[in-house]
Amino acid sequence: CGPYRVFKICTTAPPSSGAAQIMVMGLYDRLNPDNANLETRLQSFVDAQRLAYADRDHFFGDPDEINIPLDTLLSPGYLKARALDRFEPAEKPTHGDLTAYDASISGVQWAADTTDEMAGTTHLSIIDFEGNAVAMTATVEGPFGTQRWAKGFLLNNEMTDFAKEVPADGRRLANAVAPNRRPRSSMSPTMVFEADGELRLVTGSPGGNSIPAYVAKSLLGILDWGLTPQEAVNYPNIIARGETVRVEIGRALGPEVASTLEAFGYPVKRREGENSGLHVIEVTPAGLIGAADPRREGVVRIIAAP
Repeated sequence: CGPYRVFKICTTAPPSSGAAQIMVMGLYDRLNPDNANLETRLQSFVDAQRLAYADRDHFFGDPDEINIPLDTLLSPGYLKARALDRFEPAEKPTHGDLTAYDASISGVQWAADTTDEMAGTTHLSIIDFEGNAVAMTATVEGPFGTQRWAKGFLLNNEMTDFAKEVPADGRRLANAVAPNRRPRSSMSPTMVFEADGELRLVTGSPGGNSIPAYVAKSLLGILDWGLTPQEAVNYPNIIARGETVRVEIGRALGPEVASTLEAFGYPVKRREGENSGLHVIEVTPAGLIGAADPRREGVVRIIAAP
């Protein structure tokens, strides 16, 4: 779990990427503390993603096999310093320097990540009539996994979640394939709690490497941008990993978002659509509000209490 403004965000630990999503939120909080105008919001969201993805790609792997400096990455001091790192809009951000915060990692120099994650994932969000909540993201990796059955179950192809190539210089990869090792995943099922501990949001999405960006968009849309859950889900997806920024122009406001980011100098890749599958439930004094992503076969359903 990690703080965001007055809220607490809880999600999955490594080898999943929930912590990267918490980093996006923490960096955004420091880049745009006053929740300023639209242009500043978009620029802050993009920069927060670029920095968080660079750290996620470099440091994350199987915590049973490698040392992931998670406490450092999520610490207020590091996030404050990381938010000050400046890269040109067309420049690919590099990972942060953690040695000032954690001397134990000074000798580890991971190579550049080469993971290309597929998007054959699903998510559901549930709150029952007693208030019990579930955020569940499940995956077989690619669409239908290996496309092979075994006793009624599809076999996954999760091995493709590992980094694919061994660097020419021989350096190790945090997400390298190895016996008994779990690959890094981008799954980020998430719950948000109010300052008094009461549940506020349940959310999550499929989408491979883009999941942290998709889910963070839903959180910011509701908590900061004044959107309803469905408006937040429908809002154009913005994915800033590496040196390019993908913007979904097939949704309302998409072309305007793309043009705004291009004016800042970001190399924008305009995409007609994205493959998010957000499912969000917001808890309000008047009851529950659900939202399903129209980009996939999502659905909101209310079942009367017995």
